[in-house]
Amino acid sequence: MNDGGRWCPELSILSGLAGNRAGPRVVSLLNAAVFRRGTGRVANAWVIMEDRRMRVRLLAGAGAVVVAAGAAMMVAGGGSSDDGLVRAKVSAQAGGVPLVVPASSRESEPVEALDADPGGSDESGEDASAGLQLHPPDEVSDWESATFTAEWSGPDGTPVHGVVDLQQVDGDEWTQVDEVQMDDDGGSVEVDVSETGIYRLGYGGSDDMEETVSDAVTVVVDDELLPSRITATATPGDDGTAEITATWTTEAGVAIVGELQLQERRDGEWDDVTTVTTDADSTATVDVEADRGARFRFVYDGGSRFEAVRSDAAVVADEEVRTIPVSTCSTSTEIDNLPNGEACHFTPVSSGTFVVAHDYLGNAWWNAMPMGTVVELEGEHAGLYEVVEREFAPGRGSALGPASNWTCGAECDVILQTCQGSNTGFTWLRELD
Repeated sequence: MNDGGRWCPELSILSGLAGNRAGPRVVSLLNAAVFRRGTGRVANAWVIMEDRRMRVRLLAGAGAVVVAAGAAMMVAGGGSSDDGLVRAKVSAQAGGVPLVVPASSRESEPVEALDADPGGSDESGEDASAGLQLHPPDEVSDWESATFTAEWSGPDGTPVHGVVDLQQVDGDEWTQVDEVQMDDDGGSVEVDVSETGIYRLGYGGSDDMEETVSDAVTVVVDDELLPSRITATATPGDDGTAEITATWTTEAGVAIVGELQLQERRDGEWDDVTTVTTDADSTATVDVEADRGARFRFVYDGGSRFEAVRSDAAVVADEEVRTIPVSTCSTSTEIDNLPNGEACHFTPVSSGTFVVAHDYLGNAWWNAMPMGTVVELEGEHAGLYEVVEREFAPGRGSALGPASNWTCGAECDVILQTCQGSNTGFTWLRELD
């Protein structure tokens, strides 16, 4: 069979025609259902069978790969009496030729966002291929060997043979756990699992196959779901409203996409107000009617991946001055161990006075103070300060580069630094005379 200049001999006809003894003048014409290579579409082709050696050639349907099945139904006398043609109908079905791809490791990379309750949506930061699928074990106990199974097919359903990486979320990165060899039946791999985790398959890409990842799946060990953090901030408006912002991340700061319930404290009870959905930057914002002093929080009741969690209350600020106790610190461990609501002057930085604290330790409100708000620092750099500017930087920690990128020079005296989900807020304070 001629396919764009290539001879394709993959034509097998399983019929009883081998018994044809009519001599060299007997020719059998067969109409075969032919599947074009890599498309799954059917094309009709006439197969001429000549002589007792039954030489086969295809007159139509270029590019076909045929695996014929079943017996041919012979109908004598179907052709001209002069040439003694015998016609036969042959049924054929596709036998997809596997696509074999070279090894191409998927390197470790940042986790961009995770779904709270996955349902097939993309968590890769790119289009996840429906052809690469990972199936987790149903139940796993602590340190039990768990079997992952996988499937891989091209856009047309053709099986793909090759090696893919099994990756796991480790902090804020996808890291390799093992390799999976894929063939017609897919592939499988056994992994010792010690705790609940999130996994996916990845292929780095080649000339024959673009880079691709599967959807992420969760392996739950001993019914223990993953922890997460929600912070809430409330920024007062001028017309009896407030802007309430939720920030939802893993403990490593990876954004979580999902639905949260906003509640308000009324008469000693928490009442539902509305629902919000955080996006890939970890935040969601809603405007609500609110008096000064109103208290709000966000709640997640738990799902298939993350356990139940709620934020601290966010207060719509009134005219009272809020205070921040400030000590000194020189290591990240000291910052991690600060009491709730307290901060420290990070002394290793000399390009400005950076007062730092974690948002989830009662300091998320720093990022919501309106311009002109007065705040009092107690302890180190004690005094009254006014909020004069704010910047949000993409990323956290070392991803921000040197502190000099975020200092204020002569425009402020102190910089409050705390995270907002996977990003970082810098609030500039100028000391009041």
